[in-house]
This record gives sequence, C-alpha cells and structure tokens, in this order.
Amino acid sequence: MLNLKPTKFTRLLISLTFISVLFSANHVFAGEAEGKELYTSNCARCHMVDKKLTGPALQGVQSRWADTTSLHKWIKNSQAFLATGDKYANDLFREYNSIMPAFPALTDANIADILLYIDAEAKRLEEAKSAVVTTDGGGAEKKDNSTFYWILIIALIFIAVILGRAVRHLNGMVREKYSEPEPDKTPVWKKKSYRPLMVIIGVLLLGWLSVAMWNSASSLGRQEGYAPEQPIAFSHKVHAGINQIDCRYCHVGAERGKAAVIPSLSVCMNCHYNIQEVSGTDPEYPKAVYDKEIAKIYSYIGFNKESLKYEKEPQPIEWVKIHNLPDHVYFNHSQHVKVAGLECQTCHGQIQEMDVVQQMENLSMGWCVNCHRNTDVNFTTNDFYKPYELLHEQLKSGEITEVKAEDIGATECQKCHY
Repeated sequence: MLNLKPTKFTRLLISLTFISVLFSANHVFAGEAEGKELYTSNCARCHMVDKKLTGPALQGVQSRWADTTSLHKWIKNSQAFLATGDKYANDLFREYNSIMPAFPALTDANIADILLYIDAEAKRLEEAKSAVVTTDGGGAEKKDNSTFYWILIIALIFIAVILGRAVRHLNGMVREKYSEPEPDKTPVWKKKSYRPLMVIIGVLLLGWLSVAMWNSASSLGRQEGYAPEQPIAFSHKVHAGINQIDCRYCHVGAERGKAAVIPSLSVCMNCHYNIQEVSGTDPEYPKAVYDKEIAKIYSYIGFNKESLKYEKEPQPIEWVKIHNLPDHVYFNHSQHVKVAGLECQTCHGQIQEMDVVQQMENLSMGWCVNCHRNTDVNFTTNDFYKPYELLHEQLKSGEITEVKAEDIGATECQKCHY
C-alpha cells in the first residue's frame, strides 16, 4: 500500500532544517553588518570594492591570495609579512608603492566579517550592473526579467497547493478502500510530543522579531543614501574630481572649526567670474544644462556677465542639508581633519566621484565608536598630542606600540555628548 503521509521523522527533519536555515541566515546577516562597520572604519579610506584607489579593488581579494592565513597576516601587519618574501605581497607593494597600515586589533573573526561584506557588496554591484537596461553591439536590449521570475514563483506555489490537496484526497481514498482509521487531526502545537519543538521555534521567532524591531528602531532618523535635489546642480565630480579642487578651498571651516561650512557665493565667483560657460565637449555634461546652472549662480549673486558687474543685491542659496547629526551630538571637523589628518572620503565616501551628493554612511554611534577604536593616532609628528606624556613614555619604552583614538578618550561618553 502506498503511504503518502508525512511521518513524524519527516516533520522533525523539516523543522530542524528550517531552524538551521534561520540560524545560518541570521549569522550571515549579522556578520555582514559587522563587516560593513569594520570595512568603513578601516578599509574605505584606501580601498573600494570594485575600483582601484590608493590600494587595489577588493572584489575577489580572497581568490588572489594563496591561502586565507596569508591574507589575514597581510592585513594584520603587512610590513612583517613582506619580510617573509611572499611573491604576491611584494609584487602588490611594488605595484602600488604604498605601505598598508597594520591592523593588529582586528581578529580573524573581524577579518572574516569584512571579507563576507566585501563578497556580498561585490555581488550587489554586479547585480546592479546587470539589472540596468543596456544595448549590446547588435542593438538588442537586455531587460530586467524580475517580473517573469515573480510570475513563475507564484505559478509554482499555486501548483504546489493543488498537488498538496490532490495528495490529501488520494490518501483519503486509500484509507476508505482499506478501512483505515482517520489520522489524528490534532494541531501540531497541541501535541505533547511536539511541545518542546514548538517552544524552541517560538523562542527563535521571538528572537528574530526582537532583532528586526531593534534594527527598525535604530534606523529611525538615519539618512543613509539620502540624496536630495539641490537648487543648483553642483557636481563634486566636476569640481573635486575632474578639476582637482581641494575640498578645503570651498569648505574653509573643515580644518578651522566645528562646521565645514557651506561656501559663499563669492567663493564660487572666484572661478566663475571668468568661467561663464562650459566647453560642451564632454557628452556627460551637456553645455545647455550646465550653462543654465552657472546662470543660476549669477542670478543669486546679482552678476551681469555682459557688463561683468554686480548689479543686484545677492540672494542666499537655500541648499538642502544632507548630513545631519542629532542635537545632543558634538562633532568637530577641525579635530578630525586638521588634528587627526582624516580625508573627507573617510566619512563622506568617494565625494570626488559624485555628480549628486548622497550620504554614504549611517553616522550612527556604533559607526563612530568603531572608527575611534580602530584608528591609530599619529603621536610622533603632531604637537597636539604633546601633553599625553604617559603615552609618549610608554611608546618610547616599548610598553605599547601604537595609540588608538580610544586611548585618549575618544570613546568616553562626554567626548560627544557634552
């Protein structure tokens, strides 16, 4: 006789599989999130996932090394690993001619999380590229097939439901033919033998809901990816990227005080008094569009480009602020730019590649604290740190080999919450 009923063992196996998948997914997501925080605070200033920067692109980095152990040693102390004579490491050093900082504070688990994030981000970038409608050499369009896949999934679910009902009906016919008793229809959650399993599933479900609620609540007020439309289509890619204008030329407060400040119209006119039109030779920047945006600058400041005179009262440009911190958080640009020597890209991403500025990081407390825990302080050449006599003595004696930002109070509550 054909018995199509799922057995207790089968049900238990399905439940355990579900639990293991739930645990695995939760571990992967947690590791990827931690890896992103560590990548941002340690790697992003010199590396991009899919492009060369100060160092190589990190996409596929694990496949380029002979083994994971070598890669971990390189990340923790590149100079010590170069001394071993490893060919790939020395070739890499000669190619980029730049010393990679040591990261002894990163554990193997931390590095594994960073690599997990890099792999996931590389996959997302590849998927984003493939999803864009492109035209190949023959002129055929490659379109996004996600709608088709959703229809296919719904159809398969519908077929699975029909087959399930058919199996139940056939089981009923078999029982009727052989005068078998009806199966126990008591719900699973009411059966004593399944109660421990249901408790475990309930606890896991509660844990998952708690994590989801925490993530949802902690994301309130954060604007990662925020890219509002501005009154003038100012392109950082054109100014900071193509024309290599230093960020601090326009944002004069970045190394002088708390706020980086929005540049005044007079700063714009330092260049645009003479640069009144774009050349129009670059198809990425149409002449008509950018001449119109330059004309807006003249309109706001009251400048007549024909007479080369200021004929009207200037009007303020109402720029839309992108990077916002809560009122109870203190942040000083000069302390990070002038004293710590951080590049703008550390917090703002690859700003020199952005036509439209967006907030690249979530600016959460955890993100800031991770950076303070992992960032080395340059004690040897910066007079700002002279008063820390004890730390200087410990460095000279060899008691310590490095000083992190947290060692000088950067993770204390009152540092940011005064």
